[in-house]
Amino acid sequence: MKLFLASSFDQSILSFKKIFGSKKGRKVIFIANAADTHTGDMWWIDADRQAFLKLGCKVIDTDLRIVPKKDFEKTLRESDIIHFCGGSVLYLIDLLRKKGFDKLVTNFVKKGRIIYTGTSAGSMIVAEDLILSYSDPEEKEYIDVEKIKDFSGLKLVNFLIIPHTNNKDFTGGNSKMVSELPDIKSKQPLIFIYDSQAVLVNDQGIRIVT
Repeated sequence: MKLFLASSFDQSILSFKKIFGSKKGRKVIFIANAADTHTGDMWWIDADRQAFLKLGCKVIDTDLRIVPKKDFEKTLRESDIIHFCGGSVLYLIDLLRKKGFDKLVTNFVKKGRIIYTGTSAGSMIVAEDLILSYSDPEEKEYIDVEKIKDFSGLKLVNFLIIPHTNNKDFTGGNSKMVSELPDIKSKQPLIFIYDSQAVLVNDQGIRIVT
């Protein structure tokens, strides 16, 4: 199992290249659905895409809202990396679950058949549970969190990443989540990472790269 969980993938691309190589010609399933509910300039999606293109990868844009399950599974079999961009944590995991793609992704990743990479929300959804995101005021801007009944994540790791620790634009949301920790039932560890950092998960264990 190989996961590269970034705060901002474009800012940690050198670490990824050092660990995995250029991946020139390799296929990347590129999923930007976490930003479906956003409006305006979604620059971080283009930043992620350009990062993979710089590595020489072939980017396969995949919209989970419309791709048939059998086609998605076929793409998983034919690809080397699956990447989830940033946006709404709860919207993204809810969409994966409704489409029945959550188990497909976890099976392929656990068996080592594909490398999992993520930016921000894309890195957060691999946790055991995402109940802490309920406290993030930004989540409430993009999705009716009161309708979310299942706060479990993909359960690929037993910790939750809190990204953008050094980014002032995320201070409010991160502070709000941390302030409500005493009232949250989740007991999973938290890993705080800067925009230039990522958490590498493989057979050797877990480590922060920068």
